[in-house]
Amino acid sequence: MDFLPISFYRPGHQAQGTPMRDLLSYMLQDELGFPVTTHALQHRKRETPEKWHKSFRLDGFHPDEVKVSVSDGMVRIKARHERGDEDNRDVREATRTLKIPAGVDQGKVHCFMDHDNHYVVEAPFIPKEEDQEMELKIEDVPKAITQGDEDMQVAEAGQPFKESLDLSVFEPDHINVKRKGNIISVSADHDKEEDGIRVSRSFRREFTVPEGMDCSQVKVCRDPEGRLTIMAPTRPEEDDK
Repeated sequence: MDFLPISFYRPGHQAQGTPMRDLLSYMLQDELGFPVTTHALQHRKRETPEKWHKSFRLDGFHPDEVKVSVSDGMVRIKARHERGDEDNRDVREATRTLKIPAGVDQGKVHCFMDHDNHYVVEAPFIPKEEDQEMELKIEDVPKAITQGDEDMQVAEAGQPFKESLDLSVFEPDHINVKRKGNIISVSADHDKEEDGIRVSRSFRREFTVPEGMDCSQVKVCRDPEGRLTIMAPTRPEEDDK
């Protein structure tokens, strides 16, 4: 069984904010012309990964005498202290068992001892699917032989949410589309030499998929003329209303 190493101090403890540190940071940002707004602080707070943690005391045990292991959804803490010689030995032991809640990343459990001599076991929660950024595949729509944009019209039929972009100046492999929750971000970068001149192009755009749309079924299509179309259907429960 593998045991987790125990840190004496919490990783990043020195970098944690204090009232004086926050005040100095604010003054510096303001002096440089980049004031820290309430919105920015709230946004930064939302980006901080949420963690599960438990703290406990094990008085009379040195960190080297404490062993922590993780298996079968449980954190097991065992402490053993010995003193004396072979003829007269005093042994003290303590054990604790913590159940890891659902949704916690068991592979990232770690243990440390803080400045108050508390042992802390913590691990980040597994990000929810809607909070994870995922790359969307760009599907090519073949050019119809006789009907012009017929194929694109068929692909767009029944899609209440639709946004179109003219990205004809970019090659398909220069375009990147990602989704995080109901936010769709489109980026494209192009850098090559044209007629002896180095030409660089960049494109950035974000869309918010309205409520009632099924973000998990977002599709991205690109027609032969370079028009990129982002589509999303309504949620099944919305269709039934």
